[in-house]
Amino acid sequence: MPAAGGPLPVDVRVAADDAARSVGEAWRAAGWGARIRGLPATATEALEVLLDRIVRAAIADPLPVHDAAALIDRLEHDGHPAPFGGALFLALAARSRRTLKLGRRAVPLAVAAKLGLDLVGSFRLGAYELELLASLVVQRMRAAGVPVDPRLVQRVTVNAYLAPRGGQPLDAPRRSALVQLAAMWVGRILAIEPARGRMHKAAILVDGIRFVDGAVDG
Repeated sequence: MPAAGGPLPVDVRVAADDAARSVGEAWRAAGWGARIRGLPATATEALEVLLDRIVRAAIADPLPVHDAAALIDRLEHDGHPAPFGGALFLALAARSRRTLKLGRRAVPLAVAAKLGLDLVGSFRLGAYELELLASLVVQRMRAAGVPVDPRLVQRVTVNAYLAPRGGQPLDAPRRSALVQLAAMWVGRILAIEPARGRMHKAAILVDGIRFVDGAVDG
């Protein structure tokens, strides 16, 4: 099973890795286990670049997902890796006597190394999930015969991903989006942020959107 979802365009993969490193540095500076409440400029910029490249890739060459069922099938085929945490985390910690200072905490080096690798994998998986959703948005817009506006594609994609139950305008800007994405992808490697159910709900939400004159109607 792939460790980070399906294949990504090279520039998207590079941006995902850069974002993972930038967010990882902020996370380590705050202290292992700390809740991410804000991001430094470098991490914010890296995430903005990642979102921009995901949307550009989806518009230029969208994945062949024309409805929620196709997206879910694609996601199941490419796979979701098991989250890192629980017994594996404790086993690594128990075997390691060398530590690395992360904020105010001393974390076993084996754990720190594993977290770093899993963080990159989680961000790549997140990028792939967003590319799938963005591709579905693009396919739906083209099927509706409306102009494909990159800004609208990004807003709908991110809003559906972060709030798959709906209840708010999908085409509205979301100020906390970058922090939420970072927290979600960091939380996933500690097994506190499930993703599979989220993607199913997000795909169904996008599937129910009506695009009219380049805007979301309902």
